[in-house]
Amino acid sequence: MTTPQEVPIQNADEQTFTAEQIGWRFALGTLVIVGAYAAWPLIAVVMMTDLSPQVKAALSGILGATPFMSKFVAVAIMGRPAYYFLKRYVFSRLRRKATAPAE
Repeated sequence: MTTPQEVPIQNADEQTFTAEQIGWRFALGTLVIVGAYAAWPLIAVVMMTDLSPQVKAALSGILGATPFMSKFVAVAIMGRPAYYFLKRYVFSRLRRKATAPAE
């Protein structure tokens, strides 16, 4: 019996895009992601209302899941170039923080 050969994982070739190429779609997608987090404080408002417990539970569940669902919408709005731009920016910031010396 032969053992399978190990194949090294190669990074996918990601094109580099500039902010000018991305334009308004990036801004709108970022606004959707950031704006969706405004739904979480609304859960407390829903809980203070005189609605039935079933309605409160449904509304709080929807509001709690809104930031997660908004990421799908934002990626659809932004498109692949803006997604790669955002991913490259966020990961470069995280790498910079991880390699920074402790103070």
